[in-house]
Amino acid sequence: MDDPLSYMWSILIIAFLIILSAFFSASETALTSVSKHKLRTLARKKEDEEEKTEIHLFNKLLTALLISNNIVNILASSIAAVMFSKIIVYESLSTIVSTFVMTFLLLIFGEITPKILSRQNSEKFFEISMKLVVPISKLLSPLVSFFVTVSNYFVKLFGGQKVAEAPFITMDDIASYLEMGREEGTIDHEEGLMVERTIAMDETLVKEIMIPRIDVVAVEETQTLGEVINVIIEEEYSRIPVYRDTIDNVVGICYAKDILSFIAQRGSDVMNKVRVKELMRPPLFVPEVMPVSELLKEFKSKKVHMAIVVDEYGGTAGIVTMEDILEEIFGEIMDEYDEHESTGIKKLDDFTYLVDATLSLNDIERELRIEFPEGEFETLAGYLLDKFHHIPKVGEQYEDSNITYKVVAASRNRIEKVLMKINVDIDKEEKNDDGENRQREEN
Repeated sequence: MDDPLSYMWSILIIAFLIILSAFFSASETALTSVSKHKLRTLARKKEDEEEKTEIHLFNKLLTALLISNNIVNILASSIAAVMFSKIIVYESLSTIVSTFVMTFLLLIFGEITPKILSRQNSEKFFEISMKLVVPISKLLSPLVSFFVTVSNYFVKLFGGQKVAEAPFITMDDIASYLEMGREEGTIDHEEGLMVERTIAMDETLVKEIMIPRIDVVAVEETQTLGEVINVIIEEEYSRIPVYRDTIDNVVGICYAKDILSFIAQRGSDVMNKVRVKELMRPPLFVPEVMPVSELLKEFKSKKVHMAIVVDEYGGTAGIVTMEDILEEIFGEIMDEYDEHESTGIKKLDDFTYLVDATLSLNDIERELRIEFPEGEFETLAGYLLDKFHHIPKVGEQYEDSNITYKVVAASRNRIEKVLMKINVDIDKEEKNDDGENRQREEN
């Protein structure tokens, strides 16, 4: 008969290994639960520069924890198997009992319980556990490096990013933080939208924010300064494209300040003698598929505020200005000339709006807090043309899931004004009102 003391030692060792398993499991949960922002903040508090670096190597720490946890679990199971083989004569029965007992103990005390507790106090436990986890990861550094290298190979094989290439905080993380901030009230709705639009500038194309060709005000290069001044006064623009023969051949940009400065120096007699081509500046051309973020860089490097947008055939698709970029971020910006203008949306009642069909869907979504389906269209007119499959006449309607669109103004070749009626479930509204009334009465 085996010495009972040896069984006691085996039980104590198994218990110690289960405690280690619980620690590694809890540390793993703390590491994966703590926010990346907090992870970075906590790392910056560390005095040891190597420790700071180690904490930032999230995947290496995680790998070290997984290796350590597997080692102690295997050791505990092996010792238990040997112990039960001495207690139970039948080998197959001892294997079954050993497997059942260790599975139960490791799941309850080594995995589930410590992970739940750690998740509830992730930041606090993270601070405590890192004091031991970082040295362990250094001790297992060769083994960790091997497994990280192998895993990187398979990560790349399946289209992922290896540890060194993966960003510490992704755009999805930022979007999630913004959404949580808005829900909790720590971030104002408009502030959140501005940050989201700024982030989305990499994905927003110039054609989505440009002034379309049909709405572009331009002058011919042979026009006199006096004629151009009249256009500037009438249209209230400070920069106007200059073309030769056709709008598809833009040859320059005319600045109102250049004309005024020239007249101030030469006198008003030059107004009807000098052609605008003598004062125009060279234009900046950009493709309509250029991201807005790249356009902003172009504006900064070239020190200009207007660009001519060209399509794939080299024709003029429209123009884009610095103001268009700012309005994409901050919403409609009214200057001294816009004080009597609206955003293109006139509210008729709580659920009905008269909308300019040339407005971008982004602007309408922002103003009315609605959402349009994804598609190859940028404006309300484009959306409706996609649905009608023809240029609709005045009075024609289209209805989607919860909005009715009625064309109230149109020309031979374009939609001009649309009446948008947001359909509301009256019964649902009444039920909500009744529920609120009952709640107030109970209170």
